[in-house]
Amino acid sequence: MFGLFKKKEDEVKVVDKVVISEEAKLQVMYSYWNQNKNIQFIFWFDETLRLAESYFATQTNESIVLLTAREASAHLLNGKIAVFAEHYPIHSKEDALYKKLNLQKVEVFSSLREPLFNKFGGDKIIQLMQQLGMKEDEVIEHKMISKAIRNAQDKIEKKVPFEQTAQSQEDWLAKNSPDQNTGQ
Repeated sequence: MFGLFKKKEDEVKVVDKVVISEEAKLQVMYSYWNQNKNIQFIFWFDETLRLAESYFATQTNESIVLLTAREASAHLLNGKIAVFAEHYPIHSKEDALYKKLNLQKVEVFSSLREPLFNKFGGDKIIQLMQQLGMKEDEVIEHKMISKAIRNAQDKIEKKVPFEQTAQSQEDWLAKNSPDQNTGQ
């Protein structure tokens, strides 16, 4: 009755691991993979994947599994740990993939310099974090951060009636929310 006692649909738990710079994000991801080589990194955008391929090629001769979200499947992940290398600007699309991959928990690496963060005042956050003494490669992780990212994604999603695909997060935001001033 009225949905008051309905069980909330199972949500995938998202654990955000945020650093200041893109290079620091790649360094931390490489270190993370070095500790557990059962990890497969998943990328939403081809440009981010290419940057990671270039970076990892300078770090190791070993093969690191890097997949686009289009390629990722439950079959490919069988027995592996899926770790996302960035957020998609629309939460419902992320959540649909997480569920398709049968994930209960997802770790997502992000940089405060990513376009998604810049859209919501990332530069101000970076300035504050640096004033507090945070190092470029220091990982911050808290459910409040994950909630703020989710709220930002929801704001974007409400203003995107027809999504246009893109090769990078920056291009996606330019095509799909060019006039949004959401950092206010």
